[in-house]
Amino acid sequence: MISLPTQEHKKISLFSAVTLGVTAMIGSGWLFSAQLNARLAGNYGFIAWFLAGALVVGIGLCFSQVVSVYPVRGATSRASILSHNAIFGMPFSFAGWFGLMVTVATEAQATTEYLSACIKNIGFMTDTGLTLNGKLFASAILFVYLAVNFYGVKLLAKINNTVTALKVFTPLFAITVLFIAHFDKSNFSLPSNVAYGWGSAFTAIIGAGLIYAYNGFQLAVAFASEIENPKRNVPLSIIISVGLVMFVYMALQLSFMGAVPHDLLATGWSSLNFHSPLINLALLLGLNFLVLLLMADSVLSPSGTGYAYLGACSRMFYAMAVEGQLPKWCIAKLNPIYNLCRRSLVINWIIVTVVLWNSASWASLMVIVTGYQVIGYMAAPISMGGIKPQTRIFGGLIFILLGLLMITVPLHDLIMMNISLMILMAFYGMVQLRKNIHWKALLIMIAPFMIYLWMLYVYQNIFYISAISLLFYWIMTSQRYVEFCKQYRTEGISLNDEDLAH
Repeated sequence: MISLPTQEHKKISLFSAVTLGVTAMIGSGWLFSAQLNARLAGNYGFIAWFLAGALVVGIGLCFSQVVSVYPVRGATSRASILSHNAIFGMPFSFAGWFGLMVTVATEAQATTEYLSACIKNIGFMTDTGLTLNGKLFASAILFVYLAVNFYGVKLLAKINNTVTALKVFTPLFAITVLFIAHFDKSNFSLPSNVAYGWGSAFTAIIGAGLIYAYNGFQLAVAFASEIENPKRNVPLSIIISVGLVMFVYMALQLSFMGAVPHDLLATGWSSLNFHSPLINLALLLGLNFLVLLLMADSVLSPSGTGYAYLGACSRMFYAMAVEGQLPKWCIAKLNPIYNLCRRSLVINWIIVTVVLWNSASWASLMVIVTGYQVIGYMAAPISMGGIKPQTRIFGGLIFILLGLLMITVPLHDLIMMNISLMILMAFYGMVQLRKNIHWKALLIMIAPFMIYLWMLYVYQNIFYISAISLLFYWIMTSQRYVEFCKQYRTEGISLNDEDLAH
């Protein structure tokens, strides 16, 4: 067991926890998702925002039950480790961390893409993606994210509280201006709107980036050990922050759809294709002052999300090292002054930069990132059910919904995610075999969830997915299976954990 540090560290309040979540959720999503949602779901886009918000609150409440027992650093990546063990939890930890980490790159990309619509002489963007100048500019933005996180959560919270006020003001101001400038009720009664339905709303949750937009809800869980009274404040901050952001996004959806000139919708919402949606719309309406504000916010909103996510994924990376999933000697060390692992922070920043330089655009990463995030979310109901068996009915419902959500991921993306996790688990399994864990025990811990993911891929039917999701959830949260996994824990879990001391 790691020895406890003697220095006391201040914790962030409920208000700061709420603003951290709001800041993360009002990122690049608000700049792109209104158009994508209208294209995929039409008028049902409002239902899509509500369904996505309700789902992430449900996931957040599952995580909250876990941190009520184990309020540890990086709990989003440690949840299934706390309930089962590091071997069983590896695919969830990797998927959750990878999805959050790559999101940091998408935020820098979003800023660069939006500015490219107004700063054309520098040449940040072409039809094929970011140019060399664009990637250099985005890399500079990533360095700012690193600097904000380098001196601990208190500096992050101080900067974040100010940034949140500005980030919330800009969408509300843009919404008001669009309502006043132009609102065409006929846009909501297009003949092509009959093509949309409940299925469109569900598809838009991933396809339009709604889950991506709400992803910041989990930051309160990642920072659980650094929040005052986490048992009360973690679930409360999730509910409050998601509720506030849902109101903003639904109002934005209404104002955007009403402000689009009707003659652009001759063939319906599916034909709308603005490169920088809100700026392009403001230019069409002659709202030059709004264009300037949106340019500023295209830096502020994604950046507020980017630096918050970089801090969260560095804590998740640290947590994976603490649990023996990564080398402890170089990662599982906290700076005694700033109470964070700077090595983890720098490693994540380097990986994010590499991802940025190997991707083309915001849209090229958004869906695949969301797929990994949903896999990471699956740890929440599983872990809650393993730790608190009385919650398995609620957990089973959330797990079924997540399984159904996975079938909206394009098949080529789903197979790539499955293959990447298979390769990861194959290498990780070989490491565990060298530690003298019997191959049969290893297979019992690794196989159920991997089989489940492949069964999602082979047949896309809602009744089939619901049935297998409930079956696998009940197996993976059964007390017999959980107790079996606990026999192979590599680290003891106790309330004297280093993270709990903070």
